[in-house]
Amino acid sequence: MLDYQFPTLDSKSKDFTITMPLAGKNKTAHADSINRSGWRLRLPDQPPVLEDSRLLEYRHPSERWLLVLALALIAMLVIGGLLRRDKDILFAGVAIYLSMLVTSIQAKTYYRLQGAEVTPTQFPAIYKIVEELRQRFRAPVTRVFVLRKVRFQADAFGLAPPYAIVLPHVLIDSLDLDELRYVLGQALGHICFGHTRIAVLMGGEEASLPAILSWVAWVRDLIFAGYWRAELLSGDRAGILACEGVAKAIRAQLKISVGTDQVAGIRGEDLIEQAFKVSHGLTRLQAILIRWRSPTPPLIPRLEAMVEWAGLPPSTQL
Repeated sequence: MLDYQFPTLDSKSKDFTITMPLAGKNKTAHADSINRSGWRLRLPDQPPVLEDSRLLEYRHPSERWLLVLALALIAMLVIGGLLRRDKDILFAGVAIYLSMLVTSIQAKTYYRLQGAEVTPTQFPAIYKIVEELRQRFRAPVTRVFVLRKVRFQADAFGLAPPYAIVLPHVLIDSLDLDELRYVLGQALGHICFGHTRIAVLMGGEEASLPAILSWVAWVRDLIFAGYWRAELLSGDRAGILACEGVAKAIRAQLKISVGTDQVAGIRGEDLIEQAFKVSHGLTRLQAILIRWRSPTPPLIPRLEAMVEWAGLPPSTQL
């Protein structure tokens, strides 16, 4: 059990309390740690009832309109190019897009050649989790490959079954089996939500592209950054569902972001204080700009989004 606790809701009161271990004694702080002037942690009145059959309902609400907005911006740029009759630029853009499209389509086969497949006899414990989650999520046939790769995210690929999930070795080394449910749930969630098909049609994720094309993906991701973030938050919700609760999901995300050995030193109250500090003055503006250009949500906003949707975990589960 980790030596940190998040705020919990007292069953006999509507006040939130923070229970923290301190020199063998409990220290309690009032609700002002999660409700302060200009900022508060927006918790659900009633956390969602987690049901596997409702997975698609858990899609992040901003995901679709952010995709439409980004596509509209791309369409405006294309129309602007046509009106200016810059044929060379348009042809170059089309050629780059087609090369990215072909590369992204080949990603599934590439990783099948590079990694070791998870099977009933090879990584059997992971195979059991994948098959359990696939049945629970009613996901299509999916192959999982373990690859030596320094990337703290399980990537999903494919336009049609069998889909592929790449599980980097660093995740297996950093997380226990219960926590691997979180990252595998994220990846299967992306498949069920249709994210892998959208990624292919948009030229693939930067991680699947060669270095010569990754700079183009970086420019594209400035436009689609909002959509990518919403997509990842949808995946986080699938990961919470896979863990059957937010506690293990938060623990896994903290290990991924901070470190396996370091997570024992984390205190929920300090994370809340950190979230409060980046919501004021110039720091707030800088945080907005950082989030705007990043396709991956930073840790603090990501944890906020998790508890704002699923509620705070009971401290006894952490």
